[in-house]
Amino acid sequence: MLNSLQACRAAAAILVVLFHTSNGIFDLPKYFGHKPFGPIFDFGYAGVDFFFVLSGFIMMYVHADDIGQPSALGAYLWKRFSRIYPAYWVVLAAIVPVYFLVPSFGVGHEREPGVIVRAIVLFPHPETHLVLGVAWTLVYEIFFYLLFGLLILDKRIGVLVFVGWMACVLAYPWFDTYPWNFLFSYLHLRFLAGMAVAVILMRWRVPNPRLVAFAGAALFLGTGMFNAYVRPLSALEQTLGYALGSAVALSGIVEAERSDLIKPPRWIVYLGNASYSIYLVHFLGLSIQAKIAKAAQLHFYIPGTVLFCLHVVGAIAIGCLFHHVAEHPTHAWAKGYFRRATLPGAMAVPEPAVRKAA
Repeated sequence: MLNSLQACRAAAAILVVLFHTSNGIFDLPKYFGHKPFGPIFDFGYAGVDFFFVLSGFIMMYVHADDIGQPSALGAYLWKRFSRIYPAYWVVLAAIVPVYFLVPSFGVGHEREPGVIVRAIVLFPHPETHLVLGVAWTLVYEIFFYLLFGLLILDKRIGVLVFVGWMACVLAYPWFDTYPWNFLFSYLHLRFLAGMAVAVILMRWRVPNPRLVAFAGAALFLGTGMFNAYVRPLSALEQTLGYALGSAVALSGIVEAERSDLIKPPRWIVYLGNASYSIYLVHFLGLSIQAKIAKAAQLHFYIPGTVLFCLHVVGAIAIGCLFHHVAEHPTHAWAKGYFRRATLPGAMAVPEPAVRKAA
């Protein structure tokens, strides 16, 4: 495990939390009606861009040896899907009944059977209707996992599919109807950028990695400040600023850790371990906190900036709690179940392969 990757996960998750605290909670008239820190966190949605680049990197960096090895497909799919679905289903099972008990919390489609079924399997919806708002990113993740599985199943076919897919993604402005606008969305360029970083790092060393990491972070944050204080960005500008910045920063960060030039602190590595849980439940946590704060009229007694920070810390803490109570146990069970299910056949597999499949 590269601890720097966990630190990157933590940073991306915190960015999303800051964005939703500012733009999804504090700016709503039903809560507080203003942004205590102004527009500075308006670009926080770009944490998702970093997540996607990171996913592409991890898939290629971790599973490069599995490409063209059909026997590895089962372990790959179990690892990837058991990482996403169990914890997500726990949250989904908790919030679906709420929309039936208190319909005013939703907009209506959350109670439609078709929407619920699609939400369970993380299948895209023509009108992007969701039950759990943040799950839209998971739909893209699952699609990418399946596509990468083709490389493992058959390298030649997988490469041909990826080349054709990449060409269509580059032509995304011409695809404006479902399902093409999902299959060839420009957002997939983030995964491809991450894969490219992994290929580069597996073949070459990055010179002056800390300078490269700083340059990538500067491009990412500079794009964010332009977005927050100047004007909204086009799809191409977002790709060039956020995706390219993420890719450059990631290449420098990983190379710096491989060269023993950086050592992320343990607390941020821990937040990285809990980042998926933080991402899944942070908005629910923010909503609950805001309702309590509004009912208690805390905004009359606590400065807006302080109340904002309390909401952010509270949402992260709720995510960490969910990580301990639900995500980590279910993920550990899934890994243990797969080991038990494959144990009889694993006896004949060489030891290195057994270790890798585990």
